[in-house]
Amino acid sequence: MESLKGMAAIITGSAQGMGKGIAMVLAQRGVDVAICDVKQDVLEATAKEIREATGRKVITGAFDITDESAVKKFVGEVESGFGKIDILVNNAGIHPLKPIEEIESKEWDLVFAVNVKASYYFCKAILPGMRSRKFGRIISISSEAGKNGGTVAALHYAASKGAVLAFVRNLAQQVGADGITVNAIAPGRIATAMSSAVSPEENQKFINNSITKSLGKPEDVAYAVCYLASREAAFVTAETMMVNGGTLRD
Repeated sequence: MESLKGMAAIITGSAQGMGKGIAMVLAQRGVDVAICDVKQDVLEATAKEIREATGRKVITGAFDITDESAVKKFVGEVESGFGKIDILVNNAGIHPLKPIEEIESKEWDLVFAVNVKASYYFCKAILPGMRSRKFGRIISISSEAGKNGGTVAALHYAASKGAVLAFVRNLAQQVGADGITVNAIAPGRIATAMSSAVSPEENQKFINNSITKSLGKPEDVAYAVCYLASREAAFVTAETMMVNGGTLRD
């Protein structure tokens, strides 16, 4: 998308995996990127890789995204460094694999804090700037599990990803008149560390059920992000884009 050139983006959970893929592809299209994660060493290595591959500006932040004050501080640093934030990609997420009997309240709260509440913190922090410029693109990464309940023992994960979809639909209504779109992407099984946490047999079930007979790649999600972040997608909001190889057809 040519219209992405000169934009500035925040991508959460972007030291590796899907977030790294999103940050890299956006930078390849001329976007300056701010990446954040809790893994500082991996984060800095990713930042160096993006700078060398694309020549774009990269800002890093290693902090806990469930800490609202830390989120506000990072957003302020990015706005000062880039002069604006055009795109927010709420990508960070955790996916513990446990049946309901083994999920403790503390873990339930942590999954919702990372997967849902952190998105609320980031959106609240970036919206004043987007509203003042009458432009913004907010993209939250949900999951196929948020629509069909998932295929593995991860009740809190599936519930949190369903919450992301409702969050997106409501926020879109609040900010649409200000030139801001809010959309979700619901990936299927993507070849990342998260998919590696389940058995090969479990991944094979996904492959067998897919039309493409394959797992997805981080870049597949990144290309969807690029469209939703573009000026060409101005009339697309409150939508969920499925990127799943055809495993869920609705």
